[in-house]
Parts: sequence; structure tokens; C-alpha cells
Amino acid sequence: NYADFPVELTNYVEFIEQYIGVPIKIVSVGPDREQTILR
Repeated sequence: NYADFPVELTNYVEFIEQYIGVPIKIVSVGPDREQTILR
């Protein structure tokens, strides 16, 4: 769950979104399908 990520990671994702001007909808934390988080 995205809400369970450390605050530093969510801040980093939000920084990237602001920098590139595109919302990030999917965050992958590993190579497996189960390691993909939808926001």
C-alpha cells in the first residue's frame, strides 16, 4: 500500500511528479508483479 511507504519515499515521488509535471500512478519496488503499487 502506498500509504505504508516511508514519508521520505512519498516526498521523493511527489518531488519527481512536480519536476516532470506528470502524475506517477505506479510505483514498482521490485521485479515481481506483486511488488507493484498502484496509487
